[in-house]
Amino acid sequence: MNIIEYLVKVKLPAMLLIVLFIPVLTDSWVSYDVKSFFFSLSLTIKTLLVFVLPFIVFSFVVTCLARMGKNALLFTLLLIGMVFASNIAAIFTGYTIGSIMVPLISMPVIPDALDGSGLAIMWVFERPPLLTNMNALIVGFIAGMLVNLLDSQPLRELCFRASDFSGWFLKHIFIPILPFFILGFAFKLHADGILRQAISAFGPIMLLVIVSQLAYLFIYFFVAAKLSLRDFLTYVGNVFPAWLTGLSTVSSAASMPVLIDSTEKNIGNPIMARTIVPATINIHTIGSAIGLTILALVTLNTFNLPMPDLQSFAIFGFYYALAKFSVAAVPGGVILVVGPILQSLMGFSDEMLGLITAVYMIFDPFGTAMNVSGNGAFAILFSRLCQCFGINGGDDDNNEDNNHEPESSVA
Repeated sequence: MNIIEYLVKVKLPAMLLIVLFIPVLTDSWVSYDVKSFFFSLSLTIKTLLVFVLPFIVFSFVVTCLARMGKNALLFTLLLIGMVFASNIAAIFTGYTIGSIMVPLISMPVIPDALDGSGLAIMWVFERPPLLTNMNALIVGFIAGMLVNLLDSQPLRELCFRASDFSGWFLKHIFIPILPFFILGFAFKLHADGILRQAISAFGPIMLLVIVSQLAYLFIYFFVAAKLSLRDFLTYVGNVFPAWLTGLSTVSSAASMPVLIDSTEKNIGNPIMARTIVPATINIHTIGSAIGLTILALVTLNTFNLPMPDLQSFAIFGFYYALAKFSVAAVPGGVILVVGPILQSLMGFSDEMLGLITAVYMIFDPFGTAMNVSGNGAFAILFSRLCQCFGINGGDDDNNEDNNHEPESSVA
C-alpha cells in the first residue's frame, strides 16, 4: 500500500478528529451566530436522517431475510438470544467492577451549569418519522418472512433494489456530509461545557466508568479477532469513525450509517452487516450496561445504602437486560426505562433517581460511543455464529467465507 492509498483510507477518522477539535481551537474568533448556524444545520441533518432511517432499516432487514429463506426464523431467535446474553454479561461485569471500586469513591456535588443552554438554535426543522426504527425492524422481520412464504421472485427483486438504494444513500449521501453533521454537535458540547464539567466534577467516577468500558470493549474486539493483534487493530480502526460519531451526536441511530459501513469492512458481508446493525443498534448496549450499573452502585454508596449481594443483583440484572429490548432511541433513553426498576428492585428513592439521571446524562456521550462500538464487535461474533448454523445472508457475490480477512479501511 502506497502513501496515497493510506491517506485515502484514513481520511474519514482523521477528518472527524479535526472536526471535534475545531470548537476548542476556534473558540475565540468564531462568532456565536456561526456556531449556532452549524448546530442548527446538524439538527436539520439529524431530523432528515431520523425520517429516512426507518425505511433504510426496513429495506435492509426484509432483504436479508428474503435471501435467507428457511433460515430466517432461526436467525431471529439466535439474534435475540445472543443480544440478551451479551447485555447481561456486560451488566455483571459492571457489578463486579463496581463492587470492588465504588466503596473507594464518593459522589461529588452536581454543578448547576449542566442545563444544556450554552448554544441556541437559529431555526427549527421538524419532520416526525412516519415509523419508528423499532417498528420498522418488526415490520421488516414480518415482511421478510412473508416474502419467503410467498416465494415471489419479482417481490424479492424489489426488496433487493430497495436495499441497494439504501446502501447507495448511506455511502454516497450521508457519509460525505458526516463532518458537517458532527461539527454542529461539537460546537454544542463545547458551548455547554459538558465534557469540561464532567471531567472536573466527576473525574474519578468518569475515569472508572470509561476505563471499565474501554477495557471490556477491547477484550470484546480481541476475542472477535481470534486473539490476532493485526485483526484487532483493523477491527478497531474500522469502527473508530462510528465511535466518534456516537460520542459527538449522542445518538446510536445517527451513528448507524457509519457503523454499517464499518461493519461491512469488518465482516466482509454487506447483507449481514445491514441486518445485524439496525437490529441491534438500540437493544444491544454494553456501554450503558456497564456504565449505568457502576453509577447505580455509586449512588447507593453516596446515600450510605448497602451494596446488593449477588443474588439480589442477579434479579435486577435479569430485568435490566430484558428492559433493554424496549429502550427508546433518545439520549438518556436507558435511564428512562431502567429508573422504575432501580426504584422497585434496588430501593432507589426519588432523590437517588434524580441524581443518577443527572450524572448519567453527563456521561451519555461516552456511553453512546461505547454502545455503538460494542455493536460493531457483536456483529463480527454474531455473523460467525450464523455461519456455524449455515446462515450467511443468502447467496451474494459480496459474501465471504469463514476465512474472511477484515478490510483495513475506514473511508
